[in-house]
Amino acid sequence: MEFADYLNEALGWARMGFDTVNSIQGLVIALIAAILMGRYNRIFVYSLGATLVHELVNIGRNFYAGAANPLPDYLDLDVLKLIAIRFIGYLIAISLIYLIRRLFFRG
Repeated sequence: MEFADYLNEALGWARMGFDTVNSIQGLVIALIAAILMGRYNRIFVYSLGATLVHELVNIGRNFYAGAANPLPDYLDLDVLKLIAIRFIGYLIAISLIYLIRRLFFRG
C-alpha cells in the first residue's frame, strides 16, 4: 500500500467516526467533555472517557428497553471496530468543540 492509500483509509475512519458521534447523544457527550477538558494535551483521556460514557448510555438504553442481553458482544471484532471508530469520532468532535471554546470564550 502507498501513503495515499493509508491516508484515504485514515480519512475514511475519521468520517465514519464523526458520523457515529454526530447525534444528539454523541454531541452532548462531546460538549460536556470539551467543557471539562482544561488542556488539549488531555484529549486522548477525554475521548476515551467519552467513548466509555457513550457505551454505558447505550447499555442503559438497551437495559431500560427490556433487551434480553443489553451488553454488546465485546469479543466480536465488528463491535470493537465500531468502538474504535467512535473513539476517533470523539477525538474529532471534542477537538472541534474545544477549539471553538478556546477561540470564542478564552477560558
